[in-house]
Order: sequence, then structure tokens, then C-alpha cells
Amino acid sequence: MPGINFAVLVLIQLLCLLLDIAAQSQIKETKRGTATVSGQALLNGAPLGDVTVILRLERPTSTEEAKGYQTQSDHDGNYRIAGIVAGDYYINVLTPGFVMPERAGSILQGKALSIAAGEKLENINLELKREGVITGRVTDSNGSPVAREPIELTKLGDDGKPQPSPLNHPGLKITDERGVYRITGLSEGRYLVSVGVSQEESAGRPRYRNSSYLKTFHPGAADPSQAKAVVVNEGFETTDVNISGVAVKKTYDISGRVLYADTGRPAEGIAIVYGAIIGDRGVTSGWLHSREPSNSEGEFQIQGVVPDKYAIYAYTPPKRELFSDPVIYEITDSAIQGVELRIHRDTSISGSVVIEGSNDPAVLAKLSQLELAGSYTPEKPYIPFDGSTKLNADGSFYIKGMQSGKVKLSLVINPRVGAFFVKRVEHNGAPQPDGIEIGPGENLSNVRIVVVYANLTLRGEVKIIGGNLPPSQGIRVNAIPLNESPARTMGANVDARGQFIIEYLLPGEYEIRLISMIYQPGEPRDKGVSKLISGVRQKVSVGGVNQAPITLVVDLSQKEGSQ
Repeated sequence: MPGINFAVLVLIQLLCLLLDIAAQSQIKETKRGTATVSGQALLNGAPLGDVTVILRLERPTSTEEAKGYQTQSDHDGNYRIAGIVAGDYYINVLTPGFVMPERAGSILQGKALSIAAGEKLENINLELKREGVITGRVTDSNGSPVAREPIELTKLGDDGKPQPSPLNHPGLKITDERGVYRITGLSEGRYLVSVGVSQEESAGRPRYRNSSYLKTFHPGAADPSQAKAVVVNEGFETTDVNISGVAVKKTYDISGRVLYADTGRPAEGIAIVYGAIIGDRGVTSGWLHSREPSNSEGEFQIQGVVPDKYAIYAYTPPKRELFSDPVIYEITDSAIQGVELRIHRDTSISGSVVIEGSNDPAVLAKLSQLELAGSYTPEKPYIPFDGSTKLNADGSFYIKGMQSGKVKLSLVINPRVGAFFVKRVEHNGAPQPDGIEIGPGENLSNVRIVVVYANLTLRGEVKIIGGNLPPSQGIRVNAIPLNESPARTMGANVDARGQFIIEYLLPGEYEIRLISMIYQPGEPRDKGVSKLISGVRQKVSVGGVNQAPITLVVDLSQKEGSQ
């Protein structure tokens, strides 16, 4: 009998374990999401099987989220993706040889979809065409191959003019060691093919897109008006699109010394950082390090710099305990000498972040997941903060390694925790609407950042009547608060079904405005349609989690000249 009781007990424990595992599995499934998307992959109207369909979040917050959801279409072209978490997505295909030349940026991202929890989206059909391909070889003025250089495409509009949409093909294409390149995944049209970056473009390019070569178009023109357009047809490969005579940019050196600000002595082993300044926006294309730190005499040299305006500063690695404020120099046609960088103790700010209008423990618990950001006045290029800028669990913070000047503090939007926005910043109880002034080596404390938690959502639909939008035409919806100063605009793109979801709203009155957008690179804007779209406005009151959806109507029959 005792043996039987023991056996029963074991069975009960095993049953409980299985039930617990099943419950955990259900919880994980719930976290995966409950929405589904289904449709058909079509090639020129006919079902296409064995196509890889991928659904990706518009703003992923992790590497795992960035992977998205994948599935294969069956023999009849049908596909289905389940377990989708609510959010804004792009759906596209990954199967080589096919492109999806539709609206909403389909060449680069895919068809836009705003998906709600539990929603079942059906008949999301993917109209495909066979890809076009361009191949060629790039050589310099000596006939040598231009290796490991990005190739850029610019699609031409119907009027023959280059459109302001570079890189409108999937992924960056780079020449190999022979100077040969091959660009796949192109939709039909006329393109300009180029390599290198012009002097005017150098400052505006991120580091990975800058170049040692001057911009040159196929077949070998520095002037885009002399370039030869390349025609890409569906399903065909255009060969021998060569670029020759590519010239190397003339470069110069920047040299100077690093000194201790308090003693004037030379500083050895100091890292030198520089970056190109773009207009009044500061350094937006990234900072670069010189090859070597300062020597025993404090001397440094930055080699191979193209003509432009640069900000330069120095700091002590690995921790930025000492650093200089940035100095600005412009290179035109000669080297720069005598640059002086004076390093001083770093600057710091400490204080706390408090949430206004909420005592919800769940909201307060999110503080430790928030991160601070900052910006400086335009005349002083912004140097990124040193070290972690995350808040502690109680909302306190300590930021070190800051430059002197007037800094405005803000919060980084993290979709995983919702949106917190800075309402005001105080120092010693006094509001600082224009930013906090901080001097070299100063340690500022008692800074209070008052934030609000925006967790409301507005869903809606844009209906098109009286005609059809051009294939390249897109629409964005913006929500502008009427009683908030300064007004903080939030918005969302309208998806392929005409749906939109605007997140991170506070309670209040808003004006909803439609914005005309062109998603297909190379296509001209229909000014009449754009005017109609931009004229649609509607006032709405946002007040709770169960906000009623809204509908906005664009009547294309009212377009000027259509009557």
C-alpha cells in the first residue's frame, strides 16, 4: 500500500510538472503575440510558390526583434504568419531574383502594415516582378581597379532629372579587388551609376559612405549632366556599365599640440578625435580617431583629410577623465598647423528624474530602463557623453565626461517601456528652459528632470475616394497637440490598407494632419494630389486607453483640373 501511495504521489507530481510546463508555454505563446497575416505571393498575377516572406518591425529594440518573422509560400503562392506581436511592420520577400515594386518604400523595406493585438490580416498579397541587374567595372585615372568602393544608384524621374534618393537598391554594393561590381534586386527604370563622393557631399556622409575618390558617373563623367543613364528592364542583366578615370581626392594633414590647461605642459598619450561639421548641425556623420596619440612633446598629426570644416578635440583614454573642448578649423587648399588643444578635468551633472502625474508602481519601475541624452548649442559641436547614461532604480543619475557649454537634457525613446518625455529641467529649483550652463571641470548637482509618461494610442484609417493614389504616393499622419508648448508632434505612416497607429500620446486636444510623401525613389510628385492630402485636418480629443478610431478622407475628385 505504501508503494502504491508513493507511485500515486510521483504521478501527481509529474502531472503538476507537465501542467506547469504547459502553462509556461502558453505564457510564452501569449508574449509571442496573437495577430496573423496571410496572403498570396504573385508573379505578374500568377501564384508563386517557395517564396520566403519576411515580416519585420519598423523599429526593433533588440537583435531578436530585428530578425522578424519568416515563412514560405506554398505551391499555390499562399503564406501565413502567426504569433505576431502588435506593432508597425514592413512585409517583403527575401527570395533572390524577385522584387516588390510597390508603394510604401517597397524596394528598401516592404509593404507597410500597422498590426493590432489579435488582428487577422488577410489578402495581404505580394505582387512581385523579376529583378533587374547591373554589372560593371570601376578603374581610376591610371587604369587600376578601384577596389572596395561603394556603388551608388540614383533613379531618374519621368522628367529625366535625378531624384534625391540615393542608394535605392537593397543593400550597399561594393566593388571587389578587381573593381568589379554587381547590383541585383533592381526594379525597372533608368538609373545613374556612380562611385566616390563629391567634396560637397563629404561632410554629410556617415563614415562608412565617405570615400577617397571624387564622385564619378558612368561612363566617366564628374558632372552628372554628362552621365549616361542605364536602362534596367525586368528580368534582364545590363552588363559593361563601367566607370573609368576616377580621380583620387587631394588630402591634407592637421597637426598641433595637446597641453594641460592648468600648467601649459605638453600632454603625452592623449587620443585625438575629429569630425566634419555639417552646417549648423555640428558633427553628425561620426567622430574619427587619429592613428597615433600625442607624443612626449604633446605633438599630434591627423593625416589624409579632405578639404572641409572640422571639429577637433582630445581626451585621455580609456576613461575620459581629462579632455579638451572642441576647436574648429577649415581646410581649403593647404595643411593646418599649430592647432592647440588644452585638456582639463571632465565635467559632470547629477540629479534625479521624477514622473509627473503618475504614482503607478509599474510606471515607476520603468525608470531604470531609461537613458539620458543631451544636445549642445549649434556653435559648439556635440561630444557624446562618456560612460553609461542609464538611470538608477530611484531615478537618480550621474553623467560624467561632459564638455562645457549649454546642454539640453532629454530621454531616449525606448519602445519596450513606452515613451517618457521631458516636461522641464530645473537646477536648484529654478527652471532651465534653454538648457543648463556648465563650465570646464564643473560638477553640477541638484538637477531635477520632470518627465511625463505618454502611453495613449490613436488608431485610424485614411480613406481614398474619387480615384486612386499614384503607386509611388504615401501618406503620413501627424498628431500635433494644441495645448502643449513647445508642441511635441508624434506621427505614423499609413500602411498598405490605409490604417495607422500613432503611439506615445498624452491626454489632450490634438490636430491630426495628413502629410504627402513619396516612397518610390525616382518618381515625380503629383502636386495636385499632394495639396489635397496636406489639406486634410481633423481635431480630436485623446483621453483614455479605449480611444475610438478616427477616419480621415482624401477625395481625389477634388483635385484641381480633374473636374
